[in-house]
Amino acid sequence: METSRREVLRTGAAVAVAGSVIGLGGGWGAAAAVRTPAGAAAARPPFAGEGVEPAAWRELRRRLSPAAGLYRPGSAEYGARATPDNQRYAFVRPTGVLACATESDVVTAVRWCAEHGVPFAPRSGGHNYAGYSTTSGLVIGLRALKDVVPQGHRLSLGGGATNSDVYKARAANLYFPGGRCPEVGVAGLTLGGGLGFNDRKWGLTCDRLTETRVVLADGTLVRASDNENADLFWACRGGAGGNFGINTGFVFDAVPVARLRATVFDLTFALDAGVQVMEDLRHILDADRDNDFDVRIGFKHAGDGTTSLWVLGQRLGDENALRRLFTPLLQLRPTRAFMEERGFWHAQDYLMEPLGAKEAYASKSLVPDQWPTPDTVAAVAEWTRGWQPGPGRATGYITLFAMGGDSAAHRPDETAYPHRRATFVIDIGTHWKPGVPPGEVRALLERTRAAHHMLCRRLSTRAAYVNFPDPDLRDWQHAYYGANYDRLVAVKRRYDPAGLFHYQQAIGRPRV
Repeated sequence: METSRREVLRTGAAVAVAGSVIGLGGGWGAAAAVRTPAGAAAARPPFAGEGVEPAAWRELRRRLSPAAGLYRPGSAEYGARATPDNQRYAFVRPTGVLACATESDVVTAVRWCAEHGVPFAPRSGGHNYAGYSTTSGLVIGLRALKDVVPQGHRLSLGGGATNSDVYKARAANLYFPGGRCPEVGVAGLTLGGGLGFNDRKWGLTCDRLTETRVVLADGTLVRASDNENADLFWACRGGAGGNFGINTGFVFDAVPVARLRATVFDLTFALDAGVQVMEDLRHILDADRDNDFDVRIGFKHAGDGTTSLWVLGQRLGDENALRRLFTPLLQLRPTRAFMEERGFWHAQDYLMEPLGAKEAYASKSLVPDQWPTPDTVAAVAEWTRGWQPGPGRATGYITLFAMGGDSAAHRPDETAYPHRRATFVIDIGTHWKPGVPPGEVRALLERTRAAHHMLCRRLSTRAAYVNFPDPDLRDWQHAYYGANYDRLVAVKRRYDPAGLFHYQQAIGRPRV
């Protein structure tokens, strides 16, 4: 039988990866995520591509489309383009940043990296909690591939589109559940599952995906859907980004929302009200037969000594109906009680998180299948009250994202995202300003670790959400993917047998 072009390219990629791993001396995936104690400031690690001849970089430039940009250390735009959103990993300096203008640029970049043994990291929004969207090799940026095009009742997106790009394309009045942060890339959101304020109504972001285009390790561009590369399509709905290829395009089954109205709400309480607030919200969610109600509950220490319990979300429908539901909550005398009925898009605008200065951050997550007991809620409030922000006045928080409804309509094995019976996704985290000393950062991480251990014990789970990646998580394979992990490994071996796509928590990475 004649050897296929894909098999030849895969063999070449395997040789290139083997060479890069041996040359870097760090084992499988060593160059993908450089780590330092507490993720604090550190001396610049060596560029992974410093051994690549200048002629090879010139060759890469020649092979790219005219509109693509390649930025090396010392160039005018390098600094701004090299730095990820999470300033905890700002010390990782890529040997190059490629701003792709076409899908062909992505293909060229993957083939060039394989040929020259240069590790790489795809980047759409660049908001990865664990720094997996940066590398000491080549950052392959997709941000320019951001078109959002209506196709009947579907939306076609480029691989670099963000939440704000989708919202700006509202003229077609088509929507699919997305995230709250405007600069977060839809690619990473979708590939890890995708939480939003409408997932109880219309499912997770990945549940609305009908097809995706993927550049594979062998340099080919393929389509994945229910009837083409179906195993890859399954893996792309919850198997996390950077594992099987680089996703350059997505098509979503969208919902017409022109005639919909929603009532947004934004309430703030003292921490002492936590137990009763949670019980009242439980009754509302239990009675929400049409899945019109969605909410996030946050326990927060702002770092300046201020603590609060906030309740943010929306209910599809009119304001009077929501006010009736909220009668018990309003009787608790919130310090802030905003409710307003709006058109659908205007409501989503309110829920969108405002942009602020870039900070360093870290997160640990849990995905329980039970409701927190009153004692557990009280313990969360007490942890928040006792948060020690340090001289840098770091924020500490525990946020609960309500799940259920349509997000629970799929079997755990129907997509790669396994946590279909969850009551909440819980984010336990801290934000601090760049420049905080390493010892202080270690103390912040220890406090988040203590909350994580406490909730693991009280909620009887270690399940975690892959879009809130935790580089210190043990047995992440089972925590992120549950019983789906072995199937994900099989998909990985089929589409990327040499492990060209690799990072610290990549599918198929040898257990240590």
